[in-house]
Amino acid sequence: AEAPKEGAADMDMTKMGPMARKPTNEKAPKKEIDEIYKQEEAISKKGDLDALAARVEFPVYMATDDAKGVPEAKLYDREAYIAMMKPFVENMPKDTKTTHKLTTSVLSDSLVVVVDDFAMTMGKTKFSGRNSALLVKRDGQWKWKAMAEAGWGGMDHPAAPPAGMPPTTK
Repeated sequence: AEAPKEGAADMDMTKMGPMARKPTNEKAPKKEIDEIYKQEEAISKKGDLDALAARVEFPVYMATDDAKGVPEAKLYDREAYIAMMKPFVENMPKDTKTTHKLTTSVLSDSLVVVVDDFAMTMGKTKFSGRNSALLVKRDGQWKWKAMAEAGWGGMDHPAAPPAGMPPTTK
């Protein structure tokens, strides 16, 4: 007689998956993430691309869509990420002010998903939007692992890898 095959019903779900990785303290990561966003803004205002890149776990996954709603997403290594971010950081007006309303979902002590409803003022120009991020905690530090924000698709990013081609990682 053949032994019965193990199936999902036979697995101990308390030892794997979400049941095995429940957050031990949901408030602590939320406070830490709030601080990450404050620090990020200060670093951006200084124009310190190396400090910004040090807060990213590469390769980082970036997703967006274009003006017609066609989605696109790519992996970026450190070099491509810095090349893409450089014009934004270097040309950011010094009087830029941003407010964030964060909705942070703590998946585990090392995984959080954040939805950021932001408002930004640059001189007399005001606008708002929404983006999201996946942050991972490695060696005691939160780092950006994936980011999504609408409307950047179709822009010319010469440092980005061609569609369908993974970047080189260092």
